[in-house]
Amino acid sequence: MVFTIFNMIAFRSSDGAMWNIAQPDRRVSFTTIPARLFTYLLENADKMVSREELLNNIWNKYGLEPSNNSVNQYISLIRKSLSELGCEEEIIKTIPRVGFYISGKLVSYNQETPPSVETTSTKAQPAIKQSRLLRGYKPALLAISLIISTLLVLQPFRFATDHLDYRFPKSTLYKIGNIATCPLYTLSASSPDIAARKEKLAAELAAAHVPCANNEVFIFHSGEHYAYQQSGRAFIIRCTNSDHTLSHFSDCKGVYAFAK
Repeated sequence: MVFTIFNMIAFRSSDGAMWNIAQPDRRVSFTTIPARLFTYLLENADKMVSREELLNNIWNKYGLEPSNNSVNQYISLIRKSLSELGCEEEIIKTIPRVGFYISGKLVSYNQETPPSVETTSTKAQPAIKQSRLLRGYKPALLAISLIISTLLVLQPFRFATDHLDYRFPKSTLYKIGNIATCPLYTLSASSPDIAARKEKLAAELAAAHVPCANNEVFIFHSGEHYAYQQSGRAFIIRCTNSDHTLSHFSDCKGVYAFAK
């Protein structure tokens, strides 16, 4: 089985290989346990998977004895590997005291490897239709790219006319807190722990570059790797939202951060 994740990463369950679809040379290979664990989570996308269920199906079922922190260690390894392949989205969500969750909107799968991806087989792979479409999902990075492109194109006209508002493609915003008196939103839902970390990082970026002012809102996005270790990419934009509907923004200023 080959899973497509976030429409950019492919994972083959048979041998634990995972690669960037656009750049097949960027790849990693999991050993048996992390490959088995990731496969189980992907096969159960849209379902809450408890730690006990993972321990029973990944270790106990095969007569293996897990250590006290086995699940956390391998989940961390999988997240790090996804980040190294360019996926900053929070694919595996941790639900405190409950377990782990992967949204079905982020995952599709095929019985064989897509023909555009290099494999070890000597036979040409047939064209394969995805058995599960990504229905209506707009990746957060695409939304950010559209925002930045819009600002770059329209900003010169604003200087000429001294009045121009921006309308962005519709996207769901999730409130995670406030920066001073300005509400703070993200482009994807986060666990309470991740939301708190993102709120803190967003406040630091805003204080340094785009402080809160009246009638303004912040939109922040970062990968989980950045939220926990402050390495990777993050983006914050501050906009005036005079009608308070989150659909009409003006006077936007964005800051892009990259930490190694």
